[in-house]
Amino acid sequence: IVLRSIRYGEADRILDLYTRDAGLISAIAKGIRRTRSRFGARLEPLSCVDFVAYHGRTLDTVTQAETLRSFHGVREDLARFEAAAGMVGSVRALSGGDEADRRVFNLLYNALDTLEGCDSGFESIEAALGLKLSVLAGYAPQLDTCLNCETDLDEAEKPLHFAPEHGGVLCAGCRSQTGDAFPLAPGTLESVRTLIETPVRDAPRQAGPRENVLRVVRSHVLAHAPGNTLIGRGLAGARRPA
Repeated sequence: IVLRSIRYGEADRILDLYTRDAGLISAIAKGIRRTRSRFGARLEPLSCVDFVAYHGRTLDTVTQAETLRSFHGVREDLARFEAAAGMVGSVRALSGGDEADRRVFNLLYNALDTLEGCDSGFESIEAALGLKLSVLAGYAPQLDTCLNCETDLDEAEKPLHFAPEHGGVLCAGCRSQTGDAFPLAPGTLESVRTLIETPVRDAPRQAGPRENVLRVVRSHVLAHAPGNTLIGRGLAGARRPA
């Protein structure tokens, strides 16, 4: 799946791709921006492609590509596109290195498929993917007990606060233990729990206070990928809808 496409030189593009068998890789597609390029539109961001590349000293070079699924409907709708950008940012943040994980590939593919096929709830799909990637990467947020006093959060003093750097929730009494925590709107904790437990394809279209849920997910992903500032900007070089 093409995650990002960046102009390079006069006619080339450098691509970030998440592959089923090799994980996250970068490759160059030479001459792709020329009118008569043999690639045409087959390497657009978000497309699922079958490609051939040979190893170079610094970058692999794509020599053949065939589109398996374009996800055209996601690229051409601004709201869907923005959710997809968030999903791509999460994949790039949490799936670095060259270790392949087919679960990550399948998650992203299913999320894009769901995004293209639904009419609302795009934020819930983005949030669900970010949470599930966090779990796969070993950064599952603590959502059952307070990080500090271990009180059951269903019975803890409200309002609850989410502490991204510490990976979980604090009760009102422990809020002063960290400076990066922010308050959770009513219903946020329940929505986050549901999104973790529910398959991406079945992510509820109305996941409680959507902005607060997204803030939880994005801040959590960013906190556990400290060298990455690409959350929400993972589709650089993509053609946005007019």
